[in-house]
Amino acid sequence: MAPRIAVSAAALVLVALVSARPAAPADLTGTWRGPVSMDGETSEFTATFSEAGYFLLTYANNQGLVRTLELAAPGQIRFVPPGGGVMTLAVESIVKRPGGLSFVLHTGFERTSGGYLDQQYVTEEVDYALTTEGLQVRVVSRAAAYFGDKSGPSGGPRNEKVLQGVLKKVE
Repeated sequence: MAPRIAVSAAALVLVALVSARPAAPADLTGTWRGPVSMDGETSEFTATFSEAGYFLLTYANNQGLVRTLELAAPGQIRFVPPGGGVMTLAVESIVKRPGGLSFVLHTGFERTSGGYLDQQYVTEEVDYALTTEGLQVRVVSRAAAYFGDKSGPSGGPRNEKVLQGVLKKVE
């Protein structure tokens, strides 16, 4: 009888350890949606993750082709967005951890028209973390914009913005 009790106790301990484990990055898989706030305003936010638990970034080019990238490693792409100019997306870093994902994304847009140069740059520090309420998202965004002609650019950095909220899994 004693061996049966020992096996049952060991099984209970194993079940407790497995159920208490942190969420795996793949638990992010699918589409998440919910309200987020920034500057006192609320809007709807959607994030989609691959089977491996990486963020999926979707964009369209000037030919109407829609592409989806899995942000799984640092790197850079350039494309011509609708309306012209050149868009550069550069992933600086990605950290995948149990129950979460963080990455730093630099976006640059440059266009010339009628002798004027338009430049816009954004750096986003993005963090997703699974909580008991859902998927917590926090995006710290720093932007700069410049506009100018042959005499030089005007503009500069803008205020830092923070977007945050909790998303629920929809797919």
